[in-house]
This record gives sequence, C-alpha cells and structure tokens, in this order.
Amino acid sequence: MTSFYFEDIFERYAAEIDDLRSDSEGKDVLRKRLRDKHKEFAFLLSMMDTAPEMVAPAFHGAFRFRSQPLVYGAAHSEPGEDDFPAWSELARTLDIAPWAEPLIAQCLQHDGGDSFLVTAAVLEHMLGSGLAVRAAPETARDDDEADEDLGEAGDEWMAEQGFDSVER
Repeated sequence: MTSFYFEDIFERYAAEIDDLRSDSEGKDVLRKRLRDKHKEFAFLLSMMDTAPEMVAPAFHGAFRFRSQPLVYGAAHSEPGEDDFPAWSELARTLDIAPWAEPLIAQCLQHDGGDSFLVTAAVLEHMLGSGLAVRAAPETARDDDEADEDLGEAGDEWMAEQGFDSVER
C-alpha cells in the first residue's frame, strides 16, 4: 500500500497523462503535448507545491528504474518524513533521459524542487507498474457493455445533429 500522499495524487496524475494522450478526434498527441509542457516548464513550476500532478507529466518517460527498493520506500512515505529520500539519492538508481536534465536543474533551483523530483519519479514508477488501471474506478474497468451502449447513444445523437454515422 502506498502512502496517503501518493494514493491521493496518483489518480489525478494518471488522469492527466491520459488526458494528454489524445485529442478530441482520438489522435495520439502525447508527444506533442509533452513537448508543450517542456516549453512551459518554468511557468508550471509555480504549481509544483499545490498541484504536483499537473507538473510531473513533464517528466513522463524520463526515468528508467534500475533499482526498486528506494522508489518503493519513497512511495510508502511522504515529503518531509525522515524516510523520504533526497533526489540525489534516488537519482543514483535511475537512468535519466538527457532531455530531462535541464528540467531537473530548474526544479532544483526552487524550494521544494528536490522533493518534487522524487514525487515525479515515484508517480512515473507507479504509472509504469500498472497502477493506473488499479486506480480507475471499478465501473470504468469492468463495464465494457456500458461503454458500448454509450458509444451507440453518442453515434445516434451525432446522426440526429446531421453528422455522418461512425462505423464501429
């Protein structure tokens, strides 16, 4: 079981990544949107303490975890606790994508940047370990039939509005 801190923000983080993944037409635009987050990173840092789940996606895909114990331990604690690792300690267990280095440097120039980077890495680890599926509400995971019915209802409504129907 992860700490309350990570339980609380992980669901929002996973939803943010999911929102970034596709546009209104269903096209995969994750890479473009992540590049936009990189460009806006200096502004996003102002939300580092209040909405880390909105800033952390800038690091999506930046970390490869060579060792699990430290990141697992971090996931079971919270920033400010004695057992919450320092970024420098966790970073030694990671392979970090070169594009992320300037973003990391920007974080470390701000109060709380060290803890935020650990938070971002833990969120990425949780996402990569399949917790996004477990964080989804039961109805979202188990009700494929309802999704199909909703899709058909949406198709009917679109047809009533004069749009061509979509073949499923």
